Amino acid sequence: MTAAARLDGGPVDRYLDEMFDLLSGTGADGRRLLTEAEEHLAEAAAEGRSRGLDAEAAEREAVQRFGAAAAVARRVPATAGPVRVSLRRLATVAWALTGLALTWFGLSGALTWLLSGPWTRLLIATDRFGGHPMCEGPWMPPFPIDCVEAYRQDVALLPGVGNDFPYQLVGGLGVALVVALLILRRITALGAPSWTPSRTVPGLVFAVLFGLTGVALLIEAIDGVFKEVQYYVVADLVAGLLAVTIGAVVVRRSRIVQGGQPTAC
Repeated sequence: MTAAARLDGGPVDRYLDEMFDLLSGTGADGRRLLTEAEEHLAEAAAEGRSRGLDAEAAEREAVQRFGAAAAVARRVPATAGPVRVSLRRLATVAWALTGLALTWFGLSGALTWLLSGPWTRLLIATDRFGGHPMCEGPWMPPFPIDCVEAYRQDVALLPGVGNDFPYQLVGGLGVALVVALLILRRITALGAPSWTPSRTVPGLVFAVLFGLTGVALLIEAIDGVFKEVQYYVVADLVAGLLAVTIGAVVVRRSRIVQGGQPTAC
């Protein structure tokens, strides 16, 4: 496209400048996409002018039909890139892992709280804390009290923390971080290859960490059952099963990408 055929600083120029920034770190693939985009936009703008549109309107229409720059740039696989690009991708990985970890911890607390009622009733019904009925003296005070609620307060909701831990707040923060990342990747430069790491390496690292955490919690839960110290069993079971499930899903997705489409996440 020649300078005469394009408005200096017009919609097409601004679009190509934006795409140039988004394609930083993509190497030859990015250069080819930028060239193809320039040629396509030139043809589309010329077609618009042939229909009677002025130059500005023709370029706006061409850009609109071509698609958002961030969405187009996501089609290009990420390459190694300079240190600045590597740091960008590391920041994206840290953001995603932090959001998922907080969501997992908060969701574990919420699910354990929902299950703590049935679990407490099961413990009372089977009297796993000893041979004396749990809702009778000397285990319960002489004044009237709700036995189920009294024991339910002792059921751990999260591994390693007390029940005053703000798991709802933590879970909500995790969900907000994940949702914000997904949205920003759609509408901003965060979706560009220069901000997007390969799925396989960080995905597998994340999966291994979550999987090992889940296995450790499940082992502790089984140990608690045999020791009859069951106030933390539900918390470990819920958190452990969630961690193992998340790790397995990430491994599966990473293997699919590695074996089929080696694209960026």
